[in-house]
Amino acid sequence: MKTAYKRFFLSCLSVIMGICITFTTQGILDRAHTRKEVRSALWLVRTELTTNLEDINYITEYLQQEQASAQYLVSHRNDLASCPKDTISFHSGIILADVNATISNDALELLQSSSLFQKLGNSLLSMKIIRAYDTCQLIVDVVNHHISDRNDRFENSINENNVNLIAADGYLDITDFINTDYGLYSLRWLTNQVVSEQTADVADIQEALSAIDDYLRRH
Repeated sequence: MKTAYKRFFLSCLSVIMGICITFTTQGILDRAHTRKEVRSALWLVRTELTTNLEDINYITEYLQQEQASAQYLVSHRNDLASCPKDTISFHSGIILADVNATISNDALELLQSSSLFQKLGNSLLSMKIIRAYDTCQLIVDVVNHHISDRNDRFENSINENNVNLIAADGYLDITDFINTDYGLYSLRWLTNQVVSEQTADVADIQEALSAIDDYLRRH
């Protein structure tokens, strides 16, 4: 009787231990899978933010050159005929460039649409990532507002009285445009813009990238 009871007890114990081992093993596997998911998502975020930062740096360089080109044309407005044609062409191209700033936020949407933000388990890192994307969007909005304002100024300067003077060939001629009062005003407006200073403030993006790198090193 005791032997039978002992066998029954050992049998039950084996079943219980098997169940515990199964749940423990599954828990380990689930945590490993979650960790892999989080790491993959953070790598995507890191790649996307890095690309956004590179694009922002590029547009900042463009805005700085736009201001420098406007300054060159304004300072040489009285002797443009004697300036090198390729130089005038370069600065005109910068001033009249068709620019549209955009950023990507697909990786952020992936984090937000899934439960990965919760699985991340780091609210401070989550906030830094969200703040970095907000900064990207703010910079894009500032740039596109500036470009829209600039283009409106140029377009509004053309009317039936001066179209043959400054846009005879169907496009704005900077050398003729700057010789009009409105043209000179518009280019001087460009020389006083501080948009590039606003777009150069990328501290939130850099901080998020550093925080992601730190998290990936520790996990």
